[in-house]
Amino acid sequence: MGAVGNVLIVGGGIAGMTLAIGLSRQGIKSEIVELSTDWAVIGVGISMQGPAMRALRAIDVLERIVDSGFGYSYFKACDVDGNVTDQVDLPSLNGPDHPATMGVMRQALHEALKLAVAEAQVPVRLGVSLADYHPLDDGIRVEFTDGSEGNYDLVVCADGANSKMREMLFGTAHDGHYTGQAVWRATVDRPDDVDCRYSYFGPRNKAGFNPVSKDQMYIYLVQNLPEWKRLDEDELPGTMREQLSGYGGVLAAAREQVQDPKSIVYRPITSLILPSPWYKGRVLLIGDAAHTATPHMAAGAGLAIEDSVVLAELLGGGMDVTIALEKFMDRRWERCRMTIENSEQLGDWEKTPDLPEADPVGLFRESVKLLAQPI
Repeated sequence: MGAVGNVLIVGGGIAGMTLAIGLSRQGIKSEIVELSTDWAVIGVGISMQGPAMRALRAIDVLERIVDSGFGYSYFKACDVDGNVTDQVDLPSLNGPDHPATMGVMRQALHEALKLAVAEAQVPVRLGVSLADYHPLDDGIRVEFTDGSEGNYDLVVCADGANSKMREMLFGTAHDGHYTGQAVWRATVDRPDDVDCRYSYFGPRNKAGFNPVSKDQMYIYLVQNLPEWKRLDEDELPGTMREQLSGYGGVLAAAREQVQDPKSIVYRPITSLILPSPWYKGRVLLIGDAAHTATPHMAAGAGLAIEDSVVLAELLGGGMDVTIALEKFMDRRWERCRMTIENSEQLGDWEKTPDLPEADPVGLFRESVKLLAQPI
């Protein structure tokens, strides 16, 4: 098929922008099409664990977000009253000048990536997506939703957990499934003594908080909810506070700050691992479109960033596109499968916490060690 010199990226989120930046560093042209017209993100925090930071460092983006976030080196598990019951030391993968892990607001990460995309002079078309594609002998012909067309060597679909491109390639049989849990997040003030991510394991759900700057943290709550229920915006603060009732310590005080529905995000938790391979011909899925992780290991965004960095590296080697895609799957499949399955296992244990074999902190600790391995 030949080497790749021109790539269409469908989706301008974390994976898509990271790939565009990585390809630029390899001297490969790319173009992003993003269906939304405002190219914005929801204003909540995100965890950047060591592997994600390592991948961002490889494309020179890490330094752009370090000062915006809050770094730490361990995770603490607590009982319902906030008493620490265990601690997981997080591996430092980026040298002594960087924290092992960091929390950051999604807007800060999004803006850092957008700036790097602009500096790389990657064209971005908003309000446009892919409508259809046609394989050619030496590439792929693409029809866009605005009626325009274009020829590319490779199409990479990074259009998220609800990927339309996944359905176009593989049908609906591989859509993500609802796990029986919902996740809540609310941005609040960070007390001075909150210096890492905490999880409180309560009798009916799990909750905790993660610092994202010197002034802010976000509360997260994983609610066991057999059937997903939509709520009106004005119901969000009261419902979240009720779900947080019964917790003590810092979480009890922070709960009272949950007042503004605009600062709350409430979503169903879905999980997906697309069978290998994630491509057909010259069309490849990456990020949440191929593997949607539950939030239990805070690794979903990291996997998407890694996908993009690895793919850019392989394509930059000048090898035939078929070989590059095969090598991509060799390097990504098992790592992503482990993360998706372990994340879902943590959620299953939260729904049935009395199981004798349940060891959420132990599984998290082991998973963190595995993710620290080179990509």
